[in-house]
Amino acid sequence: MLANACQAKGLGGLITDTGVRDTEDLRALGFPVFSRSVSIKGTVKETVGPMCEPVTVGGVLVRPGDVMRADADGVVVVRREDVAASQERVDAEARYIAAYREGRTVVDICNLAPLLAAKGLVIED
Repeated sequence: MLANACQAKGLGGLITDTGVRDTEDLRALGFPVFSRSVSIKGTVKETVGPMCEPVTVGGVLVRPGDVMRADADGVVVVRREDVAASQERVDAEARYIAAYREGRTVVDICNLAPLLAAKGLVIED
């Protein structure tokens, strides 16, 4: 299966500046695919693109070593030199989500009460 073969090679998904088809089948494979468009027309598979060279995806330059992250909200390119800081942000977001699940609010987590009070907003418990 495509998903198994790609995952065995260490690939987490596919991001393409082209179109794809058979999106329901792709979802069923469990291998995330993000594309510019969806088209019923067949694809050309024998075209060889650049390897280990900068490419442009969605108008953004992607260099070898850069990381592309994608989810339901979109795709972002993380420069190689920014990967550590990006991971710190991902980890912080995971901590925020865990705190929200514990019932805490953004006002509590980010200590916003004093700032909001200074602007005239009083939060009652």
